[in-house]
This record gives sequence, structure tokens and C-alpha cells, in this order.
Amino acid sequence: MEKKQQVVAKLNNLRITPRKVALVCDLVRGCTVMEARRRLAFTVKRSARPVANLIKSAVASAKSRGLESDEMFLSEIMVGKGTTLKRIRAGSKGTARPILKRTTNIKLSLSVSDENGTKNKS
Repeated sequence: MEKKQQVVAKLNNLRITPRKVALVCDLVRGCTVMEARRRLAFTVKRSARPVANLIKSAVASAKSRGLESDEMFLSEIMVGKGTTLKRIRAGSKGTARPILKRTTNIKLSLSVSDENGTKNKS
């Protein structure tokens, strides 16, 4: 049995909320690398650029391992909560109101399609 060729890239503590990043990641989940780059180039959301840079980083890592980027697709892209920065805002009668500045962790996996051009299910 042949081992599945996979490349993993991570982006930690991106200063955009996970809910907003998940919208962009849903657009490219399961796409080929070229299709994902094309979709992200025309996406107006602020989180599109960091996700595109993460894909670019994963492709560079794949090339350094000797894998072809033309045959690669996004097999997995996970969005999770990062650290939360807690700030305060002045409230009425001398009270403090909390402000939660949320961050995002993204984990991306690229896999190689098999010889038929179909995606491997493992």
C-alpha cells in the first residue's frame, strides 16, 4: 500500500475572527490549487489574501519535497479559534465593558490526485 503524499501548512493567530475566515475557506475546500487561487483572487473578503498566501506557502513546501503542484488539491482546510486578546472599553457609571479581539488558526492540507485525476479518499 502506497503512502498518501500530503503537505501541511499552518497559519496561527490571524487577526480576523474565525467565523469570517470560515466563509472564505468554505469557497476553496476540495478545489485544486489552481482553482482555489483563481477563486481567492476575485474574492472581496479581507481574509482571502492570508488564505491565498497560506496556499502559496503549502505549494512551495510541496515543490521543495519534489511534488507536482498541478496535481494537488486542498484535501483539508480547518479553521479554529486562536488566542483572544481582551481589551476594555469605558462604560457608563465608571464600569468597564469587555472587548474580545478574536484570532484564528488555519490548518491546510494539500494532497496529490491519483493517476486518473480523481481525488483520493483516505
